Amino acid sequence: MKEKKIYLDILRILAISMVFNLHFTVALGQQYGVFFGFANGNWGNVGTSLFFLISGNCLARNYGEKLEIGKFYKKRWLAIFPMFYVSYLLVLFGHMVILQNNVLAGVEPWKFIYTLIGIDMYMVFKGVRTAALVGEWYTAIIVGIYILFPLLQFLYRKCKIPTTIVLLALYVLNLMFNKGQIPADAHIITGVFIFWIGMFIYRFEKHLEKMPWFVWGLLIVCSCILLFVPLPGHDLVYKNLLALLIFLVLMRVGIYLKKDMVVLRFLCKIEYAIYLCHHTVLLVLFTFYVKIFGQVESISYYVLSVVITIVFAVVITYLTNWIIKGISKIGSGKTKKKTKIKKKVKNS
Repeated sequence: MKEKKIYLDILRILAISMVFNLHFTVALGQQYGVFFGFANGNWGNVGTSLFFLISGNCLARNYGEKLEIGKFYKKRWLAIFPMFYVSYLLVLFGHMVILQNNVLAGVEPWKFIYTLIGIDMYMVFKGVRTAALVGEWYTAIIVGIYILFPLLQFLYRKCKIPTTIVLLALYVLNLMFNKGQIPADAHIITGVFIFWIGMFIYRFEKHLEKMPWFVWGLLIVCSCILLFVPLPGHDLVYKNLLALLIFLVLMRVGIYLKKDMVVLRFLCKIEYAIYLCHHTVLLVLFTFYVKIFGQVESISYYVLSVVITIVFAVVITYLTNWIIKGISKIGSGKTKKKTKIKKKVKNS
């Protein structure tokens, strides 16, 4: 059994905190401050970059040498879509019943296909009005990466260096010449490249976890420069680079984190649900907060947003798990019946 890496859980919570805090400031109508960003960009893309790094690292850890494609796709589907659908239905109920807002008015029924496959938010970049309500563009990118993973896993085993060079070239070209509707930070090329780096980090995990302390200190210094000193060039490079530096810094410290913390484990269980529902919680809470108090006091609004988001995420997580378990029991029950029938036939 592979050793559990506590720092990966810490990175997950750090990443979702960055995304949540960014959207919290946007809900207040602000695009500044420590919750919104740092000297060279916003926290949202740092958070999503961390998620790509974590996903690549974890999948390389679990499937680096062997991959049963059917089981892999089934597991990934179960990890993404049941909770996505449950969240969607609850959020739809919140909009239409609580807010009395028919958010689906004018959306053609066939466009629900985009929602069913998790790319509805992404299609907004194309100017397509969809029935998108939960999550964001990240869902579509990670689904695309999971579809590509068997190929990435093959390249990871057979030709790491050439693949890295090709993906780096595509990343740079996308930064230089991307003039399309889809911004570079939300492009599949960027997602695949950062995901690949996460896979590559696992290859050198033992060395990176034991890097000399002066190297670790240098990473801290580089992080501080990115955090506080405005630099010329494309901000996406700095956001991706800061995510990588944070990942490496915590890797070095992570070898000393052996105790599995209860709070951390709990938050990691609901982290995906937080990602799915926090937009709606911020919107609904803001609406009622203004009606009740007239204006928003940021600290109390933030505390309420965090608490309600966690509560809602717990409901989504446990409801989804209950549904999946129920379906599994029905499936196993049918299998047992078939087995009994076969035994009876054999005995007769």
